[in-house]
Amino acid sequence: MNRARALVNDSYQLGAGRILTNKAPFTVEYLNSALEEVQEKIRNNGVITLTRDNVIVGPLPPLPASDPKQQTSLAYTGYYTNGVWLSDPKLPSDLVAIEKVWEQIEGSGVPFSPMTQPMEGLPSVYQGPFMRMYEYRGDALWFMGCLSSIMLRLRYTAVLPIIGSDQINAQTQAESWATTSINILSSTNVLAQLVAARYAEARAPGSPGATTAAANGDKYMRLITNKYVRMKQRIRYNRKAYGDTQNQNSRTTNNLPY
Repeated sequence: MNRARALVNDSYQLGAGRILTNKAPFTVEYLNSALEEVQEKIRNNGVITLTRDNVIVGPLPPLPASDPKQQTSLAYTGYYTNGVWLSDPKLPSDLVAIEKVWEQIEGSGVPFSPMTQPMEGLPSVYQGPFMRMYEYRGDALWFMGCLSSIMLRLRYTAVLPIIGSDQINAQTQAESWATTSINILSSTNVLAQLVAARYAEARAPGSPGATTAAANGDKYMRLITNKYVRMKQRIRYNRKAYGDTQNQNSRTTNNLPY
C-alpha cells in the first residue's frame, strides 16, 4: 500500500497517505479486487503458487447397497449420499479448481489410486469397492458411490482469503495491517500498480495514469509467470514408445517421464 500511495502521489504522513489510507473504506476493496485479478492470472498461466497437493479428505461413507441410480456428492457444505446430506466430510473451503483426485479404501494402508473423469457424465453402474470415477459439476465432486469407506487425496488450485473490512476499522495502521499477509512471491509491484489503477480510474475515468498503471500491472504479472514457465521448461518429457509397458507409473527411474 505504501508503494501504491507513492504511485498516486499520496505518500504524505510518512507514507500513510491522506486519501488512499489503510483505513479508508475503499482501500480494502481496491486491494481485494487487485488480489483477485492477480490470482485469476496466476491460475490461467499455470503458476503453481496456489496449488495444494496431498490434501486428504474423508472418510466418505459407503452406500448401504449397490444401486445403479445412486450418485454421491462432496460439496463445500458436506457429503450427499443415499438421499441425505451429511455435514462432514466436505470440500476444502479454499478450493476453486480440482486438478487430480485419488482414492483409497479407509484403513487399507495401500497407495492411493488415481481416479478418472468420464467425458460425458458418470455412467449408471452396480457399485463395487471403489468409486473409480469423478465428475466436477455445480462446484462439487460427484461420484457413482461405492460399497467401501473411501479416503480421497486431492490436488487442487486454491484461492487466498480476502482481506476483511474489520482490518480497516482498527484504530491505527499497525493494528490494521501488521498481521495481514499475501502469500504470493514477488507480487508487491503488480498489486501496487493494480491498486493505483483502480484508484486513478475512480477519480478520473479513462485517465492516462490509470491506463499506464494497469499496463504496468500486466508487465509485472508477466515477469511472475515467466519465472514459473521457465522452471517447468527444465522438466524433460518425451512420448512413450509404442508398445512400451515398462515403468509406466514410475518417474524415479532413468527413463524420461511421460
